[in-house]
Amino acid sequence: MNKPNKQELIQVSTELGIEIEILDDNSSKDYIKRVINKFKPFKIVGHLAIGANSKTISLEKYEYSYSKYLNSEPALLFFDQEGLDRNTVIVVKDAKLVGYLMENSYGMEYFLSNGNLDYLIAVNWYAIEISESVIPLFTNLDFS
Repeated sequence: MNKPNKQELIQVSTELGIEIEILDDNSSKDYIKRVINKFKPFKIVGHLAIGANSKTISLEKYEYSYSKYLNSEPALLFFDQEGLDRNTVIVVKDAKLVGYLMENSYGMEYFLSNGNLDYLIAVNWYAIEISESVIPLFTNLDFS
């Protein structure tokens, strides 16, 4: 069995020199609740999905590069809401480095947003869904 996503990302971020922070349980639960209430993602369990008001880009083509299009600001990751890490939020201090962090980690599905909840991105085994609010940052990418 794989170790928890949190443990994997702590280890990999340390090895790569990527600054992250783990929110405490109460802050994590509050943040996750606020994101879910605002964006109302279609699936928060299993293959994570935003659904309505989103566009899709190819996972195969953009899995490790999409984050380079984000602003250089903290990005907050969270996971399947029935999984081991359901109450975990990981803050990656520079959103542009999320793809690099994930490229060096074992595969995981996750949601990504920022502290202001300006957008929501869902990365699952099949695709990357991007909320309409952040699509202008991704104008050079091929949407399905």
